[in-house]
Amino acid sequence: MTSPTNTAASRFHGRIQLSEDVGSRPSNSLKGLAENVGPSSDSTASSHHHHQRRRRTVLACDVCRSRRTRCDGRRPRCSFCLQHDSPCIYRPAAAPAPSKLELEISTIRESLDHITHLLSYRTEKRHAPSSAVLAAVAEDFPPEQETTPDFPFMTLRTRSMMIIIGVEKDLADFLVNIERADMSRLAPSRGSGFLVLQYQRAVNALAAFSERIHTWYPILHPGFSDQFFQSITGSFHNSTDSCLVLLVAAIGSLAECDSVLAALEARPDAPYIESALAMLPTVLVECSLRSLQCLVLFSIYYCCLVKPCQAHDYALMASFKAQNILKWYLSNQLYVDDSEKLELVRRAFWATLLIESELSVQFDLAESGIWKLDSHIPLPDSHETWNIATTASPVLPTSPESVNSAGTSSDEMRSYFLAEIAMRRMLHRCTISISTTSNGHFIYAPIIAAELELQLEQWHAVLPEHLRFGQPDSDDRIESATAGFLQVQYYSCKASIYWPAVYQAIESSEADGDLLPHCRKFFDSYVNFMVSATSTVPRCLPNLWTLYSSIFIISMAALKAANTPCLRSTMPSQVAQCFELANETFQTIGGVSPSLSALQEILNERVSTRHTG
Repeated sequence: MTSPTNTAASRFHGRIQLSEDVGSRPSNSLKGLAENVGPSSDSTASSHHHHQRRRRTVLACDVCRSRRTRCDGRRPRCSFCLQHDSPCIYRPAAAPAPSKLELEISTIRESLDHITHLLSYRTEKRHAPSSAVLAAVAEDFPPEQETTPDFPFMTLRTRSMMIIIGVEKDLADFLVNIERADMSRLAPSRGSGFLVLQYQRAVNALAAFSERIHTWYPILHPGFSDQFFQSITGSFHNSTDSCLVLLVAAIGSLAECDSVLAALEARPDAPYIESALAMLPTVLVECSLRSLQCLVLFSIYYCCLVKPCQAHDYALMASFKAQNILKWYLSNQLYVDDSEKLELVRRAFWATLLIESELSVQFDLAESGIWKLDSHIPLPDSHETWNIATTASPVLPTSPESVNSAGTSSDEMRSYFLAEIAMRRMLHRCTISISTTSNGHFIYAPIIAAELELQLEQWHAVLPEHLRFGQPDSDDRIESATAGFLQVQYYSCKASIYWPAVYQAIESSEADGDLLPHCRKFFDSYVNFMVSATSTVPRCLPNLWTLYSSIFIISMAALKAANTPCLRSTMPSQVAQCFELANETFQTIGGVSPSLSALQEILNERVSTRHTG
């Protein structure tokens, strides 16, 4: 959820005038901005001297330059050339290099163009489809910039952060090791090697997959229902088509259960996944759209089992296959005459990017390099998306005739997909409002924080109605699970923006009147994050592990802040309640995952210690 990223303060110097309300811009901030953007008088004089020296050099003609003698610069011929009847050629004077001030002005203009371009969406969204506006916003976020490895980002993989919150610095490695060692749920024990399919259960699993899984990752073709029913009424040959159907049934059977604990106890997925795994060699050998879809679904399946390492393994395989297919397309025009297939490849690419980036945020795992292509692969377009719907309201489909596979609610699914891609790009780009002093210390940069919050609000402003959310309310949860997940990410991002202010106060053991309001914003963001996260967790099966890991790390950061004397006066009373809420939320997931059980134990000990202390 939170993403380790970096920032360079100079990139945002030109944006302060649009980062704060007109009429409330502090003169000190503008003064500091002017001092940082504009060069000093010494540097200006030096730059002017450099340009003058360069201009005098090019005033000499070629003959005098070759003789290294002084040239009087007369035109059309200098005195020496006129006296010796030599050809007098003057080289055209090169344009002087732009000064530091000119470069800063250019950066400011680019920044203003960028912000003006984004703000225009607020008007455009009234006249354009929501998915079209979201696509434009998602396109606007560039890939990641340089990182600042020493800064304590709020992630499990950041060792400096682990030291600050008082746990083993290699906690992430320990969690990976215990996850890898736990093989209990990887090979279902109830499969007999012979698939006996119960028709109604398979149909129910298809409906559950459509409602609770495919809305997160819409990668299936509009006619998938026909393929599904043909397969379950026939025989499953060793093929990627059969594997795809089996994976949908396996994931859907897990999603159909009331909770992940109930699913892991009953293991309704066992017969489907055993047969699907038997076809894995065919999936790996084949380089096709269908094999790519299978690998993405394998990754989603292990996400639903709360097995992050295995989910990441399959995400890497899907990433490499997607990159190979897309490179093949770019060089050989693969699928050039089949826009639907090409669109499905792109959607599988984006789904893979989302899964891999979510999992690799917390664990220091291998990367596939998929972010290198994100600016080259078009975003999902307006092609129809598969969805299942019943003709009779509450009744699940019992036959192919009762299923509508015409791609209903395509724009709603695509809107969420685009909103999530835009959020991922924003998190990947920058969420840390810091600058570095001359001696290498990190300090909070309120100017950058204002710019980052502006970008976050711009993202929120273009969300369509069905994804829009306001202030979280513990008594009134958002109906849409996807909107709830976006709300969690929104407040997680806000907490990341204001965490550097808290970190500075922790390190210096003091917080002045300028820093305290930003620390208060961190606490407020944490409260809103916890309220939205706890109401969303039960409905986000594919994102369960990442949600819990985010609850842990942000709560541990807030606990550290709450125990810092200089920050206690700015902490709202709801923060202590949120610590209890985080602890209670972890109690409901105990035993599901070795890594989450370890995090639960640490969090429970810290919350209990604070309560008794």
